[in-house]
Amino acid sequence: MKYIGAHVSAAGGVDNAPINAYQIGATAFALFTKNQRQWHAKPLETATIDSFKKRCEKYGFTSKQILPHDSYLIN
Repeated sequence: MKYIGAHVSAAGGVDNAPINAYQIGATAFALFTKNQRQWHAKPLETATIDSFKKRCEKYGFTSKQILPHDSYLIN
């Protein structure tokens, strides 16, 4: 099966990415694991992680449909 998606915003929290992907009709999505312009990032809170998982389940996204990637700074 092929998946179609885009790099979606995680503004306001990484748990918003599944919502943003769903709203554009994506069947997959990519997102930054942290702010792409900074080295420092606070650890994810348990509530945010749980919310991300619940939203992925709600909108039908599995790990096969999510492409996380790191900052461009490592290049």
